Amino acid sequence: MIRLKRINEFEYFAPSTLAEAISLLAQYKEKARVFSGGTDLLVQMKQRKATPEYLIDLKNIAELKGITYSAAEGLKIGATVTHGVLATSPVIPEKYDMLKEASLAVGSVQTRNRGTIVGNIGTSSPSADTPPALLALDARLKLVSADGERVIPLTDFYAGPFKNVLEPTELITEIQIPDLPENSAGTYLWHSKITEEDETLVGVGVVLTINSREDKVCTRAGIGLCSVAPTPMRARKAEEFLKGKKINDNVIRQAAEIASQESLPRSRAEYRREMVKVNTRRALTKALKRIEE
Repeated sequence: MIRLKRINEFEYFAPSTLAEAISLLAQYKEKARVFSGGTDLLVQMKQRKATPEYLIDLKNIAELKGITYSAAEGLKIGATVTHGVLATSPVIPEKYDMLKEASLAVGSVQTRNRGTIVGNIGTSSPSADTPPALLALDARLKLVSADGERVIPLTDFYAGPFKNVLEPTELITEIQIPDLPENSAGTYLWHSKITEEDETLVGVGVVLTINSREDKVCTRAGIGLCSVAPTPMRARKAEEFLKGKKINDNVIRQAAEIASQESLPRSRAEYRREMVKVNTRRALTKALKRIEE
């Protein structure tokens, strides 16, 4: 006999303002969960891994829906922006195409049309597709509560598998990404999913900046990884290796090897490290080509 687990009873709120949502969080604290797409939360509730007494739906809050860009402030993505909206947004400049690539790597069309990029971060899964691209881009998170707000680097957000530093009364309202300088480009590559719903085995997000198309000396590099450590991570040693070097095939191969050795996979370690090396090499090569085009 198969026994189906039922979702626990809960009270539902659909605030229309950010102030109202924050007030509800301050009132109910650990007993409440916020959501927009709900693609992860509803599964957790069906599995009884999450049993919130109060659900706070953020979809009706207009101030969380926007995507804005300026050279002065960079790119800002609101908490309820879905992967589908992000992947097709005309607001996002071409130099941030890696974000669109990462969003298109998430699940199926249905999941992308409901799930949000902030939700992908908040779940804190080691295999989430968007964090590697965001880490490589030096993304920051704006966290708001009744006590005020703080902005933290995404690198400081993760505390372990499916764990983060978000307080029960805090809400992620915005992703902030600094503007990329001239001669910059990035890409996101992943490997490999048998079906759309399977987890990514290895994901690599790369951002490369060079001084000029003629000299090709690296002035900045960002390399984000997923599914190869307890949390999404940056390959800091590989990034530092690239800085100040003329980018060519040999340097790219060495950087990819360093990134591979930095990874900390808990299963299929040899295979995953090899795929980190392969995809980092491919991603750096692709990023350089995009700059040169």
